[in-house]
Amino acid sequence: MQFLLKLFRALNSAQTPWQVTLAITLGMIAGLTPISGIQSILILFLVFLLNIHLGLFFVASAVFAGVGYLFDPWFEQIGYAILSSEGLKGIWTTWYNSGLMRMTHFNNTLVAGSTVVALALAVPLYFALGWAINHYRTALSALLEKAPKLGLFGILKSTEKRDPLLRWWGAAIFVVLGGLVAFIAIVLVDPLAKWSLEAGGSALLQRDLRVGGVNVSFSEGSVTIDRLEIASEQEGVDAVSFDRAAIDIDLNALLLNRTHIEHITISGMGFETPATMKKDPAPPAKEKNANAGSGGFGLPSFELPTPESLLAKADLKIVTAYNQAQEEIKAIIAKWGEVAKGDDLSTAKLDELKNELDALKQNSKSKDPAQLIALAKDVKAFQEKVNTYKTRLETVKTDFSKDRKRIEELYALMRKASAEDFNKLKSAYDLSSGGAMNIIGAIFEDQIKTYIAQARRYYTMAEPYLQSEPKPPVPPRGEGRWMKYPLTQPDPDLWIAKMVVDGILKGQTFSAQVNDITDQQKQLGRPLTFTMNSDGPKVSKLVISGEDNRLGEPVTNRIRFASAGLPLEPMKFETLELGKSMLAFNGEVSLEGMKALAGASSLAFSDTVIDLKGEGKMMNLAAGILKGINAFKTNVDLGGTLLQPTVSVATDLDGKIAKGLGESFSKEALVYKQQLKSKLDGQMGDKLSTLKGTAGNLVDIEGLLGDRSKALTDLSGSAGSLGKTTGGSKIQKMFGF
Repeated sequence: MQFLLKLFRALNSAQTPWQVTLAITLGMIAGLTPISGIQSILILFLVFLLNIHLGLFFVASAVFAGVGYLFDPWFEQIGYAILSSEGLKGIWTTWYNSGLMRMTHFNNTLVAGSTVVALALAVPLYFALGWAINHYRTALSALLEKAPKLGLFGILKSTEKRDPLLRWWGAAIFVVLGGLVAFIAIVLVDPLAKWSLEAGGSALLQRDLRVGGVNVSFSEGSVTIDRLEIASEQEGVDAVSFDRAAIDIDLNALLLNRTHIEHITISGMGFETPATMKKDPAPPAKEKNANAGSGGFGLPSFELPTPESLLAKADLKIVTAYNQAQEEIKAIIAKWGEVAKGDDLSTAKLDELKNELDALKQNSKSKDPAQLIALAKDVKAFQEKVNTYKTRLETVKTDFSKDRKRIEELYALMRKASAEDFNKLKSAYDLSSGGAMNIIGAIFEDQIKTYIAQARRYYTMAEPYLQSEPKPPVPPRGEGRWMKYPLTQPDPDLWIAKMVVDGILKGQTFSAQVNDITDQQKQLGRPLTFTMNSDGPKVSKLVISGEDNRLGEPVTNRIRFASAGLPLEPMKFETLELGKSMLAFNGEVSLEGMKALAGASSLAFSDTVIDLKGEGKMMNLAAGILKGINAFKTNVDLGGTLLQPTVSVATDLDGKIAKGLGESFSKEALVYKQQLKSKLDGQMGDKLSTLKGTAGNLVDIEGLLGDRSKALTDLSGSAGSLGKTTGGSKIQKMFGF
């Protein structure tokens, strides 16, 4: 209704049609396009400068803003099509590298789409409204004036007065208002920044944050924070504070929607410092379960286990070899048992051949010439049959010899497995970094894995912030996609060139510097690097440096560390206690692709006391030797992945123990090894005897083959002599030639 009243009053006002149509047209453009960029300021300037109907403009803007919200998805799609057009890419690239054009937000799909639609509708709307107003005033106005009561609404006023084209006082008001807004912003920017920092920081940290003062300089592009304090749980004590923070911002980059900070300096940072501003104490932190993650650590005993107990729990190769041999030998026995029952070695086959030979002998007594001639052929066929049978038996003999040889090979594998078991078991009790007596290795491998698990937990918490979230393919209503184009001078959107922090923590001074913090390392061409130095009573000459390199694939994170001295509190384990000591260290750890872990470090312990508790002769000897050792070195190697790390710790402490134990341990170890070998040999002998007993059930195939072969030879010989005394010789005697 308000819009209609405004419209009727405008139609019957003294203003010319263009003043009304231009007000509605500009209102349509302002309503359809989002309020962003310098084009919105330009439209307001034109509204105040041109002598148009102000009320009608604001009402039209509100009406078309509602219409524009309904069509936002279509505007966004139109804008995306225009901004992604290959034919227009050159124009967009030129504009993208212009600070002035970037201030229009032209590269936002919603801004671009709605602006194009609004400008396309502006001209036809302007002329259509002009025609309608003229038609109204010439045709309908006279009719409406016949109803004088409508004059009560004030919509039928008419006058010959015409307003000028420009409204200079409106432009002056716009300039004054703009200057007033700028003045207020400049005057209030410092308290507003202070309030925002305190409110936002307190909400984020869930504890009171107070700022002494904030100074924003637009001319220098700098922000200075004087004294910032964060409350701790103890009243009157700050958890973290610093005296001054100075931030230098590149204003030229801001014109291109880039955040380039040339320098950040934080000085006078402290922890657990006296508060200088009134704050509410932070709520107490939730108590952690004291038993969570705790667990006893057992040091391996110096006492050698008995050979019997060692063999009972060891994973011996001889057991595997024995089980395999048993299965194969049983299969061989079953195979030849079936062969012995088969036709080739049966007596029926031999009896059949004997019967054939007897038949041949009977036929040789005949005086029939035809039968005698046929007898010679039968004898030859009989001999071929015998030879074929003998060939088959030779094949069986060869196959049997192979199986007998395999049984001997299984015996040899048993002996080899026994020797390998002995070498493996005896090496487990050498006092070396690779043996079971690696004291420091056994302790620190477990501790280092705990530290890696803690680091992994912190990384998991930070991972969502380290990796950029993929932008949704379709933006929410009322928002658009920000298109990017090639830069003539490639620069990242976010870049902090240098950040310097210094302060003190419980008497320990520290300083840190981080270079090239950015969201687009490849455009910058340099990795993020950092260094930190600290010195004081807690840590002597601590140096930490590293880099986050995302220039290639895979992403590589690397950290290097070294210290001349780190005082350690006593460390107590189940059977070992390290007293107060001094630790010097240096090393490097790298992580590739957020997965592959690699690193090496050397640790030097000094001024320490080692107390070993336990029972047994060798344990007491080792405890006495350790009390005389006040320094040792350790090397740590990391591998595997962040989720499944591998830790290897080697130390010269075990060598010192071995040297100190000397002859006592050597003699006992020698006797132990002899006993162990004797037990293994006895075990092997028993298993071999069992196998040979099993193999004794093998059928005497060679004996059977020998008997059959001799019988076949006799049969073949008898048949051969029969052929020489029959057939042709008898025929010659019968006919006398």
